[in-house]
Amino acid sequence: MRALILYRPGLPGWLSEMLKYQGPSRLAMEILAWHETLYYHAVTTAMYAEAVGRALGLQEEELEWLTQAAFFHDCGKISWPLVLADRERLDTEDRKLVNVHPIAGAYYLRQYWPEVPKLVCRIVKEHHERSDGSGYPNGLRNGEIHPLSMIVAAVEVYTALLEHRSYRDRGFMKVEALAELERQGFPENVIQVLAAVENDVTMGKMFGVKNLAGK
Repeated sequence: MRALILYRPGLPGWLSEMLKYQGPSRLAMEILAWHETLYYHAVTTAMYAEAVGRALGLQEEELEWLTQAAFFHDCGKISWPLVLADRERLDTEDRKLVNVHPIAGAYYLRQYWPEVPKLVCRIVKEHHERSDGSGYPNGLRNGEIHPLSMIVAAVEVYTALLEHRSYRDRGFMKVEALAELERQGFPENVIQVLAAVENDVTMGKMFGVKNLAGK
């Protein structure tokens, strides 16, 4: 399993470097072990986040934190029963698990990677918060959410919309996904960057994965 993650041909350089460290590598292995498609989603989200961060002129340290948080944003899902990976409709109990996965993710990061930057944990906790207060787990509003969290939130939604999911017939076309981001009120500068990024940023050809887990 370790070799599969660390030495898979074509792995992005930043990910290879990050996974040299035992804590993050172990957590990445847990993500892959839970569901390969969750791992694929993590890599794709991180690659889009890196592209957005560079385009917005983030400094290298901020860019590193953004990319790390984007990769680990859904690591809290490893606490879910595997049945949730492909469930088309969520019941009340399912939703309870879904709504706490950002908090679980921050706990997992601190457990596996004690030196994890505090901002990385914060971004993971906030990646489902929304500026109008409709998000979870804490219903934060604009001004309470870190700007890097909003980038990961937008990129994660964009990535998910482009992917095939069990609860819809097809993935969104790029123009549809961008329109949905605008409808949901994500930052205009992030949407503009995503509009300019080619979809070959995705890792589908490398990993050969068509189905993706996530809510």
